[in-house]
Formats: sequence, C-alpha cells, structure tokens
Amino acid sequence: MTSTLESSRQEDQVVLLDGVPHPAEDAAEPFIVASARRVILSYPIAESDFERFGPFDTDDDPFCTVLFPDTLFHRLGPPGNGDLEIHPLASQGLIGCSVHEVANSSLVAELAAVASTEAAKRHFVITFDESTFECVASDYTVVGVYGAGEIASREAFSLVR
Repeated sequence: MTSTLESSRQEDQVVLLDGVPHPAEDAAEPFIVASARRVILSYPIAESDFERFGPFDTDDDPFCTVLFPDTLFHRLGPPGNGDLEIHPLASQGLIGCSVHEVANSSLVAELAAVASTEAAKRHFVITFDESTFECVASDYTVVGVYGAGEIASREAFSLVR
C-alpha cells in the first residue's frame, strides 16, 4: 500500500519556467540572501541566455537575481546535475540547469498542514551544476540580470533589508 506522501507526489507536475534565465553549467555556485519571509537568489546565467537577457560586454559574467516574497520554506543543497535522478521530482520532469515550478505540489500541501499562512502556495525548483534550490513562496520576480556577481550580490543585500 502506498503512503499518503507517495500518492500525493504522483500529483506533482514539474513545469519549466521560460521567463527566468537558466543557470550556467560549470559556473560559480548560486548564493542566497534571506530574511524571515523573503529570499533572494543570485546565480550566473547560461551563455545561451546572454542575448535574450543582455546585451553584455565580452568581459561580463552575467548574474540573475530572483526575489521570492512571503517565503515559507527554502533550501539549497544536493543533489546537483550529476545525481539529479535521486531527487523525488526527477521522474516528474525535473532537469538540470533549469528553472521549474511544481504545480499540485505535495510539499506545498505538507506545509499548508502545519503553517498558518495563505500566501505561500507556489513551489519553485532551480537546478544547478552542484546543487538544487527549492522554495515555497507566494511568487517570484526576476529583479534583474547584471554584468557581474558583485552587482547582483549588492542588489540582493539591498532587497533583504
């Protein structure tokens, strides 16, 4: 007999988000700036997105900064692209170096059972070369795409205040 968690995982539907830059492969790791209810994630973007989110100078190292408001849960850790198949959502279409939203999320359902907030109802997963970021928040906003990580980090820190 399957458990409630296993059966609810079968409802998880992984959808690629096209409006957010893809993470770069083999690049610097992402970083998080967070407060109690707000998470800002910055990461280097894939070269294939330079033209779409640019223009950039040839010596730029473009980073994206994404704000997740009303965050109920977040984590950054394993697995990375090399062992992504062990992630519970891998069989639902989770792919490497991509930005996803999970519709009918079992994680959102689990958190709703223990949390008293109505705002955080969306589950986001961003896969990187060495790690995976997951977040349950009310929404996301691409704050900007910058020519360097230092600019992205300054922006991230200014948003958390």
